[in-house]
Amino acid sequence: MLASSMLLGSGMMLAGSASAVSQESTGTKAKLKDGLRHSGTVRYELNGHQKEVQGGILQLETEDKKILDTYCIDLLSPTKPSADYTETGWASSSLAGKPEQAGKILWILRNSYPQLNLAQLRESSKIKDLSEDDAAVGTQAAIWYFSDGVNAVPDDAEAKQLTEYLRQKAVKLEEPKPTLTLNPSAVSGKSGDLLGPITVTTNGASVALALDEAGTKAGLSITDKAGKAVKTAKTGDEIYAKAPAGANPGTATIKATTSAEVSVGRAFTGVNAQNEHSQTLILAGSEPVPAAATVALNWAPAGPIPAVTAKVDCVEGAVVVTATNKGDQDFTFTLSGQTVTVPPGGTKSVPVKVAEDTAYDIVVSGPNGFKAEFKGVLNCKTDTAASPTPKAPSASPSGPVLANTGGGGQTPLVAGIAGALVIAGAAAVFTLRRRGRHSRA
Repeated sequence: MLASSMLLGSGMMLAGSASAVSQESTGTKAKLKDGLRHSGTVRYELNGHQKEVQGGILQLETEDKKILDTYCIDLLSPTKPSADYTETGWASSSLAGKPEQAGKILWILRNSYPQLNLAQLRESSKIKDLSEDDAAVGTQAAIWYFSDGVNAVPDDAEAKQLTEYLRQKAVKLEEPKPTLTLNPSAVSGKSGDLLGPITVTTNGASVALALDEAGTKAGLSITDKAGKAVKTAKTGDEIYAKAPAGANPGTATIKATTSAEVSVGRAFTGVNAQNEHSQTLILAGSEPVPAAATVALNWAPAGPIPAVTAKVDCVEGAVVVTATNKGDQDFTFTLSGQTVTVPPGGTKSVPVKVAEDTAYDIVVSGPNGFKAEFKGVLNCKTDTAASPTPKAPSASPSGPVLANTGGGGQTPLVAGIAGALVIAGAAAVFTLRRRGRHSRA
């Protein structure tokens, strides 16, 4: 079992029109580079078998060729060559439900290589002969202790000392903020009203805001709470969208963009071109990179005006579907065999239980041809999470030997969750995808 990706997606549709926004577009995207940067051999015992693996720094490359250093937080899963990765929060990764372990991993990341250079790390750890390979593999082994619950021990003596030092010193830190998010990812309302609020959260100094072509043609504007048009925002700001009074039903999208340094400790889930899920990673070092986020807009002069979203809840083992109705008539939809009515001005959330490692296909059907379909595979747990605490490994492996953890086809690490959200209307069909993992190592 493995980590789910972040939010599944969201979308809305009314009377033959449709709009959608995928949460996978929120934040930073990057592609996995092949191989490991600085590495070494790590041994551990799992369920009575001695295993061997190469651990170290894996790298992601953004669209503007910036490099992000990462470590693995999903020991028993393989990477996929050239997999596409998306930034996500801890609750939508294999760190879900493990705030203590996740917080200690963050401490390790902030107090080890590459956040500290070799001279700094040698000084803080008192390990004089530490090399870059030692620093990387020692850090990775310490992370696996908290992420996967295995007693991972590097072969190299200095790397082993570093692992022990980091494990002993680690204390819980709070989860870092996302690079860029717009929350919620879908809003609706009557023509002439302010649609929102939409809260901006970012590490960037400023966020550029723009409407898509549909929004521009319909005469929409992006505003602040007072209705004043805005083109930029900063973290903590609340923005709105406004359609002309009396405007016909329609849909559009707000897109926000920025350049910011991704916070160390942010998780990344991946999937390749064949929708095969690639191991979950955690950020160890970065530089300013592009980030984007979108919000779906839906408006009408009267009637039900819904916004429907879905979110994977790894702690509950469910996909939570949330419907909001900003219209003046009930919005009634069917979901998993039950009928749900959202009154004007109301919001209802429906958790749909999904078995671990099981594919799901959740359909929301409503009036005027409304249909929202959420597909994916729920993978929220690491394979080692339910295993007995392993014993310290011996000097040589006696059981199956695992291959490198790097980004090639022979690697033993994987994570995330893939899926698609399809929102179909009388006039349009939009597909939303969320990334992650559906295969086992």
